[in-house]
Amino acid sequence: MKKGWMKSYAYGFVAAVLALGTPSFGNAQSSVPVAIQIEHLHHCTGLLDQSNQLSEGDLAIKQMIDYKDGTLTFGSEEELKANMLRKVAALERENSTEDLEALKRILTTQLLKVDRDIDSECADTDRDKSDRSLRLDEIATLLTDLGQAEDAIPVLRRCMTLDADFAPCSASMGTAFQALGRKSEAILAFKRTIEIGAFNERNAKSIEFARQMLTILEREDEASKEVPVNEEAPPAQHAFGTGFFVSGDGEIITNNHVVAGCRNLTVQGGLPVQVINRDPSSDLALVKANLKPDHIAVFRSGPAPKVGDTVVIFGFPLPGILSSEGNASTGIISATTGLQNDIRFVQISAPVQPGNSGGPMFDTSGHVIGVVVSKLDAVRVAQITGDVPQNVNFAVHWSEIRALLDEQGVQYRKLPSQQPISTRAIAKVGADISVMLDCTQ
Repeated sequence: MKKGWMKSYAYGFVAAVLALGTPSFGNAQSSVPVAIQIEHLHHCTGLLDQSNQLSEGDLAIKQMIDYKDGTLTFGSEEELKANMLRKVAALERENSTEDLEALKRILTTQLLKVDRDIDSECADTDRDKSDRSLRLDEIATLLTDLGQAEDAIPVLRRCMTLDADFAPCSASMGTAFQALGRKSEAILAFKRTIEIGAFNERNAKSIEFARQMLTILEREDEASKEVPVNEEAPPAQHAFGTGFFVSGDGEIITNNHVVAGCRNLTVQGGLPVQVINRDPSSDLALVKANLKPDHIAVFRSGPAPKVGDTVVIFGFPLPGILSSEGNASTGIISATTGLQNDIRFVQISAPVQPGNSGGPMFDTSGHVIGVVVSKLDAVRVAQITGDVPQNVNFAVHWSEIRALLDEQGVQYRKLPSQQPISTRAIAKVGADISVMLDCTQ
């Protein structure tokens, strides 16, 4: 879904510039020379012009597709039709293709890049949080249009955190979940959109869209109930991972790949678990069980761990083969970045197995400094190094975990690591806070 009213933030920016002059570069009095401010202003205005031009082209392509499909008519508006045809013809010549779907993808990709540049380089020119909310919504919508709905969800969560009363991002969240086949979460997002309230035009349009989508989804549910089942359903497939409690309210951190694609997610004893937040880019997920844990994790504060520091990991690898009580293993931090210096991960030497995914990584004080990622793309590493890696594993970086918990408002514990404890004591901490997650696919 591409919303035609999204670009209002660009016009608001231009109006603000005309009214106020050059940007102030923050709330404090700027010490940046006027010439640099003007250069920055010209740069941002140029990006906005590119974004508007690409948006117009993108809209023309979509109109052309709908026109050819017979779902769009211009009636007596011949001039609008002629403008659309001229714009599309120019884009076809410019990009050397008459394939409308390919052309649409090219423009959408270009528009996504420009909008991301605006967000990273020109946020200081925003008048208020609604400008950024609109931009984040557009970035997420473009990602969904490109088949990257998983990446759109964290963007939309940032938008909803920025302004909980901004209904477009909640509606776009429903669209993203729907694109991923996560119907129940889509329905909740659309219902949440309606609950926000139609106190301005943007919200009203989003609420109207959410109501339409809920009607469609409800009809699909009714239709599926009417279809007779003639064949036995295939047996459920189970995948297992590890998670650990981070709050007294039953919130659990694990890997995104542990919970992705789950029809049902439970902890030991079959207690259902609700997915609260997923961040595919850092392979993290926050889930919640309806229980009050006896023990929760303590995160390390103060100086960051360094290369060579000892680590202990805990998890439930190879369930049904290894111990159901959980396993602890030790190693060191081999590097404070992951593959190709990826700052979202750290490299560790501690051995991990399938099922360790999502388990805690401790320092020598028993404080959490990472989340284990057991799946290593050996093919990718082999392409880089020319050899299959041995004893090379990774964990999510401590800063990524803390950022997710802070964003979600989780009340977690943190203490400085001053007193080392025994490996046996750390293993006990791991056993106390960790749970096995059962994903029914």
